[in-house]
Amino acid sequence: MSLGRKLEELLAEKVLESQAEGTVTLRERQRESRMRISVATSSVPVTAIRLSKTSHSSLLRDGPTKRVCDYLLIFALDGIDYAVFIELKKTLSDKHKPREQLRRSLPFLAYLCSVCSVEYGNAIDSSRVCIRYFRVGEKLSERFDRQFVRVVPNRIIRREEYKDIVVNTLIGPRITLATLSRA
Repeated sequence: MSLGRKLEELLAEKVLESQAEGTVTLRERQRESRMRISVATSSVPVTAIRLSKTSHSSLLRDGPTKRVCDYLLIFALDGIDYAVFIELKKTLSDKHKPREQLRRSLPFLAYLCSVCSVEYGNAIDSSRVCIRYFRVGEKLSERFDRQFVRVVPNRIIRREEYKDIVVNTLIGPRITLATLSRA
């Protein structure tokens, strides 16, 4: 059984269901921010876990230590397991907070792999999973980049190192698994 399938059994209410047309819809619903991004999955099974309503252990002190990204997508493509952390932002800017949320989400994957190992009796090595980090927005802020940026949907417009991770930035209402895995 795949890691995604095991997680679907363990995390019933936090896992999003794929729609009939082969997409998973990721939503951001905050005070003034409402956005919707579709991830085209074609025939690939994708486990989409909503992390934004979760935080790290209550043992940790309050503050940025507990902040996590919006979603974790788990899927296998061409025999490779992927874990993709996604932070949705209505307007993308150069602020570090979304990058920090992505970076601090990684312990969730190790934790979920450990839970699966205990529950199913076989060790799941999270180090063998290809991990990707994405900031996805509907539009760029005016100050995002001083140079002209040609925004093409489903295309990475920026790839940057942030501390110990590589964060990819893209704009668009629709993303493909190929884009998420190639980053």
